[in-house]
Amino acid sequence: MYTSLFLDLDNTLLDFNKAEAHAIRQVLAAHGLPSDERAVKTYSSINKSFWESFERGEIPKSRIFTGRFEKLLEFFGAVGDPAAFSAEYGSKLAEGYFTVDGAFPVLDYLKEKGYRLYATTNGLSSTQYRRIDGSGLKPYFDRVFVSEDAGHQKPDREYFDFVVSNIPEKDKAKILIVGDSQSSDILGGLNAGIDTCWYNPEHLTPKYPSRFEISALEQLKRLL
Repeated sequence: MYTSLFLDLDNTLLDFNKAEAHAIRQVLAAHGLPSDERAVKTYSSINKSFWESFERGEIPKSRIFTGRFEKLLEFFGAVGDPAAFSAEYGSKLAEGYFTVDGAFPVLDYLKEKGYRLYATTNGLSSTQYRRIDGSGLKPYFDRVFVSEDAGHQKPDREYFDFVVSNIPEKDKAKILIVGDSQSSDILGGLNAGIDTCWYNPEHLTPKYPSRFEISALEQLKRLL
């Protein structure tokens, strides 16, 4: 049924949670701030809220990068330069090469089956490309589409239209989006008229309908 797969990166193929924790711990410790589990969870919550606001169109992307550190410094009652914190964090995050369990066997399988694989991700191009290269994922992709390069972000229809306009497959009925995010991948598929497969390892309750749902990447082998 499908010829082409749009594969999300963060928390689908790349373990963003682990990369995020690794990066924020290093930055906080370098500035003499708490870097324990509570601090990591606080930053993660703040960061997620900013990205969700951006995906809903409530704030510009530029607001994310300093805003999240303004909130974090406020939480700690600390004084610092949010822009400098953001730059340090971005550099450390780009070194987060951790992959999700089962990513490589599934990608090997999909390539052997002849699917065309495209990385479709929100984020900063400089960070995402470094992580793709460092993790060893790059050879699997026919092309990588980062929102910063596309000029639009998931879940906007325009982002997926941009991707489709730059690949051989033009029939959306032959494309499947695979991702963990209800607010970007699954809603994006609905906006773009493309089938979706929700990667839901935590067995969360869906907000939007998807064509398929899996809790482990290896389950893609049964679908595809």
